Amino acid sequence: MARITVEDCLEKVSNRFALILLASKRTKQILTGSKLTIDDRKENKPVVNSLREIADGLVRFKTEEDLQKEREAALKKREEELALAAAAEAENAANGATESAQIESDDSNSGSEESDDSEEKKESEESESLLASQ
Repeated sequence: MARITVEDCLEKVSNRFALILLASKRTKQILTGSKLTIDDRKENKPVVNSLREIADGLVRFKTEEDLQKEREAALKKREEELALAAAAEAENAANGATESAQIESDDSNSGSEESDDSEEKKESEESESLLASQ
């Protein structure tokens, strides 16, 4: 395409007013650093590049359908994130319950060891007191 014409762009955009709005918004995006979707070998001005993108069908206004699809995709992604978070929380709760059960069993085992130690101490004290009394 040697030269870009308005007619080339109007094949992709419904009317001239929409074309002006779309081209101006895309030109502002290019000027603020947005990457081009076409090759800029001739180093054209940003307006020409935006019109070339429109004529190639690479740039267009979002329709209501596009916006609805984006909302649905965002909602689905959010639901998946919440489901993963809930599953992770349930797994952590289950792991926490087994860890607390292990801690309790460890405590009960150490308590029985302590009671065995205290019984041995009592027996040794009793045998010492018997030896002392003889």
